[in-house]
Amino acid sequence: MKNITTLLILLAISGFCSAGCMSGKINAVNKELKMTSVSDDVKAEIIILRDLGIENEHSNAKLAVKYFDEAMALMK
Repeated sequence: MKNITTLLILLAISGFCSAGCMSGKINAVNKELKMTSVSDDVKAEIIILRDLGIENEHSNAKLAVKYFDEAMALMK
């Protein structure tokens, strides 16, 4: 019983620690988006890529990173 309780506590802690795993990338895109001087069409595309990254961050992390990287590349 003690082992099961310990396991459940560790699982809960690991769940809290991994929440928002891509928040750094999301914040980076948002920050760059505020400071960039690209056209409105490009900004709209960046927002779409950012939203796709957010949508996929837990189901397909590789794809989410690809979307965030593409969004950042459009701002340079």
